[in-house]
Amino acid sequence: MLTVSDTTRTGLPASRIFLWGVGILCAIGALIFFAFDPTKVPIFPQCVFHQMTGFDCPGCGAQRALHQLLHGHLIAALRLNAMFVLSLPLAVWYAPRVISRTIKGTAMPLNTRWLTVYVGAWLAFGVLRNLHFPVCSWFFAA
Repeated sequence: MLTVSDTTRTGLPASRIFLWGVGILCAIGALIFFAFDPTKVPIFPQCVFHQMTGFDCPGCGAQRALHQLLHGHLIAALRLNAMFVLSLPLAVWYAPRVISRTIKGTAMPLNTRWLTVYVGAWLAFGVLRNLHFPVCSWFFAA
């Protein structure tokens, strides 16, 4: 486990190098999703659940949504996977806190009530997007 006092041979704290590494990996991933359209380039993995069942899983459309979001098309991204797009601000807020606490070696308190609500919302989204009612058609992974 990394702690704040750990340093590398360069004298930089290991936590700073780790954060730079995470940032660089995120930037490379964003560049790949910006440059290549998942609907036209076969380098992106296909959803195994969708291939086996024909139903959309809660994550179906997330790659295409990320591509659209990086090009500034918010409505198109929401149409592809609204739950993923709406979860991004939560991830941007929560992930640095988890990483920081992990590096410092302090425990991150986990609120199981909120986690249950969040997982339940993902599951409900996964069910609603496969129901063929007019109200649920907005959740289809177009």
